[in-house]
Amino acid sequence: MFITDTIWKILEPATHTGEAVTREEIETGLQKGRYQLFVDTDSAAITAGNGDILRIGLAGGSLPCLKKIEKKIEKYAKKKKYKKLDILGRLGWERSLTGYKRQAVLLRKEL
Repeated sequence: MFITDTIWKILEPATHTGEAVTREEIETGLQKGRYQLFVDTDSAAITAGNGDILRIGLAGGSLPCLKKIEKKIEKYAKKKKYKKLDILGRLGWERSLTGYKRQAVLLRKEL
């Protein structure tokens, strides 16, 4: 699955937080099944699994849509038997989402 220009415009600002990642790296990860893409009306998120943790590594768009995406991701994580859901991002997420605990700049939710 390739990232459309519209989706890239949503995700691209998040690629500058922490370790930089390119569009090509994301598309390769999606093609190889290492990453998953979740999209809503004007928002998008990229996840990657590692052991029993599913991590939301990139996300962008409007907060109401991102909250909907987070619920979709949580449902997916439970279906795939992940034990934890992480969000790697800005501290603003801590104020906006419930059930997560700050671990440095990493938020983690036990599933």
